[in-house]
Amino acid sequence: MQLEYDADSLFIGGRWSAGTGRARTTWVAPSTEEIYGRSVQPTEADADAAVEAARQAFREGPWRKLSVHERGALLRRAVAMVQPKISGIAVTSAYEIGAPLGVTTMFAQVVTTVVDRMCDLAAAVPDVEAGTGLWEYQIQREPAGVVLDIVPWNSPFTATVMKSAQALLAGCSVISKPPPSAPFAVRAWAEALDQAGLPQGVYSILPAEADVSEYLVTHPGVDLVVFTGGTPVGRRVAELCGRSLKRVVLELGGKSAAVVLDDADLQAAADAVASGVYYNSGQICSALSRMIVPRPAVEEVVERLRAKASALVIGSPLEPTTTMGPLASRTHQQRVLDRISAGEHDGAQLVFGGRRPPGLPRGWFVEPALFVSTNQTSIAREEVFGPVVTVIPYHGDDEAVEIANDSDYGLGGSVFAADEERALRVASRLDTGSVTINGYTTNLLAARDPRKWSGSGPVTGVAGFQSFRSSRLVNLRAAAGAWAPATLFADAGSP
Repeated sequence: MQLEYDADSLFIGGRWSAGTGRARTTWVAPSTEEIYGRSVQPTEADADAAVEAARQAFREGPWRKLSVHERGALLRRAVAMVQPKISGIAVTSAYEIGAPLGVTTMFAQVVTTVVDRMCDLAAAVPDVEAGTGLWEYQIQREPAGVVLDIVPWNSPFTATVMKSAQALLAGCSVISKPPPSAPFAVRAWAEALDQAGLPQGVYSILPAEADVSEYLVTHPGVDLVVFTGGTPVGRRVAELCGRSLKRVVLELGGKSAAVVLDDADLQAAADAVASGVYYNSGQICSALSRMIVPRPAVEEVVERLRAKASALVIGSPLEPTTTMGPLASRTHQQRVLDRISAGEHDGAQLVFGGRRPPGLPRGWFVEPALFVSTNQTSIAREEVFGPVVTVIPYHGDDEAVEIANDSDYGLGGSVFAADEERALRVASRLDTGSVTINGYTTNLLAARDPRKWSGSGPVTGVAGFQSFRSSRLVNLRAAAGAWAPATLFADAGSP
């Protein structure tokens, strides 16, 4: 059997190691259902080795003692080493997750720009802030320690690079935990960091299965867990961290709403919704999977979305003309098809799509789909994480806001309107972590603080950088006339 990829080693503490286990896992391409790669399966002993290397590097190594400018310079060198490999990384990612080359190339390219800007943002954040009030004081910030960074399977290379870069900039030691199904593309990041001169022990990559992942989450040598992924697994991570009150940051699922006001450009709204819901086969946590539309405009919006879906070229992610590939796994394909069936059973109207595409007998494909429904059906309320949009009619701005907020999730959203001030007023009423006006985007350089079932704590922007640091309040001296407990006994004498 000829394999495209064979990952016969693990990157543990800055060194390539054969690992301690004998198990090897074979991987099947989502578009062909044929085996294309094989990888080492990390064990608990490998996890122990990674944590011990990280702890020793954090206690004794030079990395945390460098300035953020010095750490940023090394990360920029690593990114520069990644850039010539982007086309190869994109091909590898297409095998791993099934996304078209246009998508995986963009994923790989954007990370170089984002990390460069992260370095600028972090360099402007002081390590010590002084303040006055009743007391003169300092707030001192330092690296959080050993970070376990668990990344999702829908964009594993990009998420691994961006989140580990934030933690490394903060001076932490980092163990990246990509999904076991995507162990190949991330190796380029480990190689780049090694060649750029990252000190030994500071960084490891363990694409572990669930049992070893849980072992890492509960490991006493891990100080902070940062998880991006689905809400059910996020709950489990939070539960495990809660047992020892370990710090945890969670970026979870979404059911984001596109609120289309009655003066909006309907084509712009359809373009934005389609770009998120049908892009990467809908496997985007912030996709605008609910489109809240004035009742008189529903038919026109449906036809505009039908045109967008019809223009998609569904097929092999390695073909340059493909614009939509398969879902990332057989299990997820069946989950999406089941949720589409449940939506129909609930009474939602399936207008088009939602089946396996004709002419593609192999591969985990699902046609782009559109429902029209109230906000009370399962298809409108549950995260599908597939190429499915639900159009929900409304009458009046108040009802639109009520529908948008009637969700268990609070990750993203958009408002479309010709009047920007009106759009801003509506945006300010949405119970969600981020809102885009007249578009769809994920701003990777600004803080997004998810709400409700979408998680807790930011991982992007300056606030995201601060998530990877710990703070210490140092009180210096009381201001003149300020009350202080010690003054109560200043004249009491000695016993």
